[in-house]
This record gives sequence, C-alpha cells and structure tokens, in this order.
Amino acid sequence: MENNTEVHTLLFSADFEATEKLKFNGGLIFNWSKSEMDSLSASYYEGKQPASFGYDHAIAFKTWEDNSDQEIQEIEYYLGCSYDFSELLSINLNASYTDYEDDEPYLYDTSGDLFLVNAGLTFRF
Repeated sequence: MENNTEVHTLLFSADFEATEKLKFNGGLIFNWSKSEMDSLSASYYEGKQPASFGYDHAIAFKTWEDNSDQEIQEIEYYLGCSYDFSELLSINLNASYTDYEDDEPYLYDTSGDLFLVNAGLTFRF
C-alpha cells in the first residue's frame, strides 16, 4: 500500500494595543491538504488464493483506493479584543468565520461554514 499525504498551512496574525487596557487581535489561517492511498493488495499464505465466495478483492481494493482520496481546503478569519478593568479583572470577546471545503467527499460532504462568537471574563488571583 502506498499512502501519499500533502498538507500546507499559512498563518497571518496581528496584535494591536489601542490603549494600555484595550487590545485587539486578528488573523487569517489557510489550510490545504490532499491524501490518497494507492497500490492496495493482499498477500496470501504460500501464494494460495482464499475462497472468494463471490467476493472480488480487486474491485474492493479499487473502491477503497477511489474512496481514500481527500482534498480539503479551510480558511479561517478571526478577530478579538480584550479590555482590562484592573490587574485582576478583564473581559474578552472573540469572533471567527471558517469556510471549510471538502472537494473529495468520502462518506458524505462535510463542506460548510462556521461562525463562532465567544466572550470571557478573566479573574486573576
């Protein structure tokens, strides 16, 4: 069996301190990956073929090779800010958008968009 995988990631990010208490951050993450399995085969004991019972191993291996192809592209944009009320207390707000594209669906197409917003309160002691 031959398994080929290729993954590329690119990240851009920036931080900005507007005031001593107010800070911003943002960025972009790009991921691209491709993988596939080829040359699937089975070796049999002493070269003897097992009974097939109507099952064609060559077709099964070919189907497996075809279904193993993956090509995924993901782009995420994110933006956040934080505000320090004091040395002990701060609040933050973050938002992100992800575009996920599955160009070679295996079992089902997982392509889609994700919007995520979260807020937090930090208390230091």
